Amino acid sequence: MYTKKNFFKIVSYIIIYLSTLISVLIISTSAQSRIFKIEDIEIYEPFNASFNKEIVINKAFSTAFNELTLSIITTKDQKKINYTKLDEIKYLVDSFEIKNESFLNKKYIAKFNVNFNKKRTLNYFEKKNIFPSLKMNKDFLTILIFFDNDKNQIFLYDKNPFYKNWNNNKEKFFLINYVLLEEDIEDLEIINKNKENIENYQFDKIIKKYGLNDYIISIMFKNNNELRVLSKFFFNENLKIINHKYNNFNLNDESVLDNLILKTKTNLEDLWKSNNLINTSLKLPINLQLNSKDTLKAISLEKEMDKIDLIYDYYVTSISNKKLYYKIIFNGSPKQFLKIMSEKNIVIDIDNGIWKVK
Repeated sequence: MYTKKNFFKIVSYIIIYLSTLISVLIISTSAQSRIFKIEDIEIYEPFNASFNKEIVINKAFSTAFNELTLSIITTKDQKKINYTKLDEIKYLVDSFEIKNESFLNKKYIAKFNVNFNKKRTLNYFEKKNIFPSLKMNKDFLTILIFFDNDKNQIFLYDKNPFYKNWNNNKEKFFLINYVLLEEDIEDLEIINKNKENIENYQFDKIIKKYGLNDYIISIMFKNNNELRVLSKFFFNENLKIINHKYNNFNLNDESVLDNLILKTKTNLEDLWKSNNLINTSLKLPINLQLNSKDTLKAISLEKEMDKIDLIYDYYVTSISNKKLYYKIIFNGSPKQFLKIMSEKNIVIDIDNGIWKVK
């Protein structure tokens, strides 16, 4: 026999349960539109009798797609999508926003934010046999050395054209932030003492002073009309070395110098991307559960999962009065997933083969 007290108890329980369910469904719906966001694409177009807003929007889509691919795809793979059709790009667009529209001197000027549907975009790259990389910005201590073999002189700051001009141009799509050495006589003396063995010198004495574990060392060897660029890329306890040669250059020509710096940076960007590739062909299913009454924890979990590029997809599979169950499709290993979640302060208990959010 139900009493009045029991009746209100049941009603309260139902209200709590439905509130939780509605909250989760709202969150899950918004999570379906996870995106690659490209911001502040500036578009100019003559404003005359033939002006067409659709042409402007299409130009913004193409420009945004180009910036996205430059930031997450290596140079060799970019060639595979050089001729992507506009209709294909438009299919990948999730939404867009127009800002700061103006009409000046018979020109239409506006800035666009373009959001690409992450799932569709990754599928598109996979069909093209392209593994994109995580869009991760990173600070690297950067040592730039100019070795003039013709004069048998080595330059670190003064008379080093690469050091002076390195940060003149910063492309929006670059992910590496180059932290250049501050001018220090002691550093210069160390390098001069070791110039005969500069290719094999470890630079530990200099690197330790800057408090950055990851670094780039680029040595430019000039020999007559040949320039050899040796770059050492150290990240996460791993060292990679690349060599590139250039002929018939003139370092006194600013445009030539800027082009050499751009090529060197592009090679380093490719190296960084290759460290962070998303293997979209690997789709690991992960079942995760948490307390269905802990709505705030569910919200926090989904917000964090939305930021993880290695998560291809996730959705709620079932819900009860006690448990909320997720299916997560992860482009990586279980160890990677647990490491990423731990870095985001999300503790997952994997005892008894059941993964639970604590």
